[in-house]
Amino acid sequence: MFGRKRQIAVLAAFLSLTMSSFGLDYGMNDFAVEVVEYVEGSGVGNDWISGEPYNDANTALGRPTLETTGDGWLIPVEANVPVVPIYQPFRAFEVVTVGNSGRLTLKFNHRVDDDENNHYGIDFIIFGDPIQLTSGGLMWDNSNPEDFTVVGNILAEPGIVAVSQNGNDWYYFSSGPYADDFAPTASYDWDDVNDVWAQELDPTRPVDPNLTASDVDGMTVAEMISVYGGSAGGTGFDLRWLDPNDYQALAVNPNSGRKWIQYVRIEDDPASGVTTEIDAVSDVSCCGDYKHPYPVGDINKDCRVNMIDFAVMAAHWLDCTWNCR
Repeated sequence: MFGRKRQIAVLAAFLSLTMSSFGLDYGMNDFAVEVVEYVEGSGVGNDWISGEPYNDANTALGRPTLETTGDGWLIPVEANVPVVPIYQPFRAFEVVTVGNSGRLTLKFNHRVDDDENNHYGIDFIIFGDPIQLTSGGLMWDNSNPEDFTVVGNILAEPGIVAVSQNGNDWYYFSSGPYADDFAPTASYDWDDVNDVWAQELDPTRPVDPNLTASDVDGMTVAEMISVYGGSAGGTGFDLRWLDPNDYQALAVNPNSGRKWIQYVRIEDDPASGVTTEIDAVSDVSCCGDYKHPYPVGDINKDCRVNMIDFAVMAAHWLDCTWNCR
């Protein structure tokens, strides 16, 4: 029988095989590029190391945080610390707090399509700073992630998410998902053979939306990162999860034939009593999107022109559906 580590490795390999991969070729345009509005709510708080308030909305632009600092307790402040699910970005120059009764509106520089080719159908990802809890309440000391076991609970501060095409008409994910919720960010994969951090994980690839905090109960931090399947984490949003009337109200992108959005708003949930933090918002990458268009000759739409396309053409050579002479 396989051991637990072997089972996790097989699951991670399966997840990777079910996804197309373009490598980590992301750029700034794959993330929100503009703060349209920031209404600072109450209870924003301050960075306990620098004393700076968590009210710099520009920290929500660009990619999610890869490495943060030490907390001054178990890890020296000057240390470079890879972000892991039990140790999230926490500095005032990394995340912005929406605050009670606050809101944050961000804009992409392109249309984010409801693309059926996206992994799991997810269209965009919001990165916050939720923390997966550890067995025994152990605090991260920037050591081996195989030595820390997580439980099936998470410290989250959920915020309500809305989207827009024009920045004026807003459509809500009224039944969730929520910003600053599962899955916590992870920066790098873990090489358990050499016990070192390995390749960077992809912030434009979503975690399987069926994976929940309770599903990773009993895993080590390294195993939890493995079941992300190459994703850097974050909470995924599919435009089809909008209220049905809202989804129908979205216009269609004439270039792609798909519904789309360009603005994302995160609002405080007045019923929650928590203050949502935001690190980044990304557009999910996939074959055929704005960055990976289908090449000429790509008959089967896999973003490659090869013998498969030739075989499709050969199999239908001289086929005709109208006015054939």
